[in-house]
Amino acid sequence: ELPSRNEALRLYTRGSAWFSFEENLRGALKTGQLADLAVLDRDYLGVPVDQIARTTSLLTMVGGRIVYADGPFAALEENPR
Repeated sequence: ELPSRNEALRLYTRGSAWFSFEENLRGALKTGQLADLAVLDRDYLGVPVDQIARTTSLLTMVGGRIVYADGPFAALEENPR
């Protein structure tokens, strides 16, 4: 049985932080943790299953730094391609 989308998201975020013993550094968006996040072009939890693979990032941050920005966020990219 496949995990639900919520379960998959939790496994990928909090689960990977737990597995690498980094729960105090990453895995959730809260004060004191690294800001590793992505803003997607569609709602991962709401789109039809066949659209999940076509989902792309509009903004990606690693450790609080913008590493990729596109579309409405393109002007924010720190090191443009």
